[in-house]
Amino acid sequence: MTVPSDALADGETVRERLALRTGGSVALTDDRLLVSADDELTSVAFDDVTEVTVEDFDYFLGVLSAVLVGWGLYSTQRNAALGLGFAAFGGVSLYWTYRKRGKARIKVVGRPKPISVFPADTEAFYDALEPLMAEESSGSASGESDRNRENRN
Repeated sequence: MTVPSDALADGETVRERLALRTGGSVALTDDRLLVSADDELTSVAFDDVTEVTVEDFDYFLGVLSAVLVGWGLYSTQRNAALGLGFAAFGGVSLYWTYRKRGKARIKVVGRPKPISVFPADTEAFYDALEPLMAEESSGSASGESDRNRENRN
């Protein structure tokens, strides 16, 4: 899915377009961020972005889920129903943890919930937004910015 041309203002051009893993795309112009996903277009001015975080795979929760699957399968020797229940819960938890990998949250002023997207390439997504965040932090009155990035393991 691409950004509709009627969403762009006169003379506005797309500097960079990034694909989303769930379908759709994120487009960066000189002044704003356009998120086109689920047949919905969201426009956010860069001045309104307060924080961008990118999460990688949660290895602790992944290992914990895998151990739960193993323990559930092992315990089927004593109680098959309970063991399979634990194994199924661990499998669902492992799937959910894997599915949430690479989630990017964009906190925006005036929105109660952040915009969550799943970029196909999280490094390219963050690298594309990093210069914009540096410009905003140098232009702020306090000289500090709330923007951060979670440590990548």
